[in-house]
Amino acid sequence: MKKMYFGAWHNFYHLSWPVRFFVEGMIFLFLIFVLFRLVRRLIQKYRKVFPLYSCFIKLCAGISSEVVYILGRNRSWAVETDNKIIEWKYKKLEENAETTAGKKHTRLKCCAAIVILVIYIAAVFVDLPLSKYVQEEYLAEFAGIKIFFRQYEEAISRGYESYPPLIIERKPEEIKEEEAAEAIEKTEQPIYVQLNERGKNGANVRRAPSLAGEVVGGVNGKSEILYQHQWDCDDEERYWIKIYIPADGVEGWLSGKLVDSVQLEEFINESETW
Repeated sequence: MKKMYFGAWHNFYHLSWPVRFFVEGMIFLFLIFVLFRLVRRLIQKYRKVFPLYSCFIKLCAGISSEVVYILGRNRSWAVETDNKIIEWKYKKLEENAETTAGKKHTRLKCCAAIVILVIYIAAVFVDLPLSKYVQEEYLAEFAGIKIFFRQYEEAISRGYESYPPLIIERKPEEIKEEEAAEAIEKTEQPIYVQLNERGKNGANVRRAPSLAGEVVGGVNGKSEILYQHQWDCDDEERYWIKIYIPADGVEGWLSGKLVDSVQLEEFINESETW
């Protein structure tokens, strides 16, 4: 998990700062949202056991009343203020919690969205095209905000250079080179030709892929025959494969009718894929 985390940072630093900071902000807000939902559920679950809201209201009202009493004693304004505090306390305790919470949450979300947007613009302002129209002394302030957030970014990603990137973009040239290397590797591995029953009794090896070709050697069931990764087809639709006989040092063409049919089909199909 640690390797994947720092590998992702390795890829992440290839993005521009505005894009990177936007993604970081979205991840941070998502985590805050999850944490908030978790805390809210815990509060709702234990609200009856620990009436936090009502205790908070009573505490605020009690402290306010004491402060008013200390400052005003029995003066008329103090008595009026104390009565208003008591009215406020009972009003808060009796009002519809769901309606009030909904209105507060809407206002809170709007304010949070505005604050987040302002912070984002301030942090990436020096990288925006608009920055070239702003004087240097103001740009220095925006640069300071960017440095502030970059320090936190570097703190949570420190050491990512020691890990390989999580995602690697393979170029088409590299893929072709790998395929060519695999093809070369296949050709370097010796493939021994298997003769059928007719070929094991004896067969001619010819200089050209044709029955009219000059006979340059012969093979039988005991011969060691190497396939040279080349085949041909004559006018009579007869397949020929190019072979090499190490014992005789002879290279030539062998009729496909003398080769095992399954192996002959493999030779043809394999060459066509190359």
